[in-house]
Amino acid sequence: MFGDISKAVVKQLGTKDLICNEDLIQDIKMLTLVQPKRNKLGITKYMMKDKTLLDLLEEPHFTPDVTEEVLVEDFKIQRRKGGEGSVAAGVHDAAQMKMNASMDTVDGVKEGFTLKRKTVDTNELEEMEDKKIKMKMVDRFNLQKEKLTCVYQTVYTTTPLTFYSEATKSGLLSGMCSKIFHVSMARNKKKEISYKALKGATFAYGLMEIKTAGSPLRITEFKRYEKGWNISFDGDGDSCKTLKKLKEEISAKARLLQPLQTLPQSSRCNLLKALSEIVHDRDALTLLEETLDEEMTECPQSQSVSSFMDLLREASSRQRDAVHLLVTALDSLPDGAAALLTACSPETLTVLQQLVSCLMEDGQARLPECLPVSLQEEGELHWVTELLCSTDKKLTELRDQWDRPEFPPEMLLQLLCLVVKGLSLMQT
Repeated sequence: MFGDISKAVVKQLGTKDLICNEDLIQDIKMLTLVQPKRNKLGITKYMMKDKTLLDLLEEPHFTPDVTEEVLVEDFKIQRRKGGEGSVAAGVHDAAQMKMNASMDTVDGVKEGFTLKRKTVDTNELEEMEDKKIKMKMVDRFNLQKEKLTCVYQTVYTTTPLTFYSEATKSGLLSGMCSKIFHVSMARNKKKEISYKALKGATFAYGLMEIKTAGSPLRITEFKRYEKGWNISFDGDGDSCKTLKKLKEEISAKARLLQPLQTLPQSSRCNLLKALSEIVHDRDALTLLEETLDEEMTECPQSQSVSSFMDLLREASSRQRDAVHLLVTALDSLPDGAAALLTACSPETLTVLQQLVSCLMEDGQARLPECLPVSLQEEGELHWVTELLCSTDKKLTELRDQWDRPEFPPEMLLQLLCLVVKGLSLMQT
């Protein structure tokens, strides 16, 4: 719940520099080192290190000043079932912020609150340039094409907050959002959740890129880090191009999965069985994706992941790349979705593959009259069929309700297509 609300807050603040904090327990200290890592599908994850910029310096520590200011006062956030939700605030340095959406949940914060912003003095930060840094520590980060950044700004609350969520069933689009974000959708029932966050909870943070060069290695420049976007669309307002562009992107990536079919049948069976066990543990799935990304240079500290990698020893580089792409897509799905898809019946997977094929060939998928139970209206995977059968209009409406600008519904649609395609190739 905290992650969803922090995303909504960042969306309303309207800046591309801020990254939402999805973990309420995570204590984000100023100057903490962060490694943004972009996976094979262009999705960026932010890996917090247990070191700060000051730990990186070879020379005596230098601590820049930090300023604090009120960013927003009386910030209120609520999303209501079947009506207009709103996010509003008294703002010091931004325009009045409002959001309208038809939702089937009531969730938010019970009282208005103040957000403060803490920022490192960037002029003093520049005084760290040309300082030597510890090469051994940089080596441990295993940087390749990734950038190394540090936290230079945080946005946090000044008082304890009570978060709540009440869920009921209503419209199709908002129902799909709720399914994706794991809100209970039992008919004629409500699910209520409430908890309190302590004073100082961090909603978002900004990063400064650390550029290095030379021998011995020195800091050469600090540059503000801007988040990259996963999918770019033509900005001319012609939404009919959306599915056409998606069709081309999905088809191009789906071809990279084709080598899965060339694996021996026994290997496919064993890999699929091992994968269906790993996807129940998000940490293990992420570790598997990272191990594949590092091209098996280190032995993973996980028996299930190590066993999976052993099954790939005889695979060709193209086959390993195809497995890597499938694992990346599974790891990028919302929590719980990967386990549902890998565990679905052959009959269900066949129907989903038919929908994906129609989307890739015709740019529009349509549901057959007869559906397996899991794909029917009350089924656990019905939201998948609705998304696969999206029209340009439906995608636009869904995007308007979306609280995750860095992970748009178009990306989720692409991920679902790749996962269904990959699992189908593994089962044939």
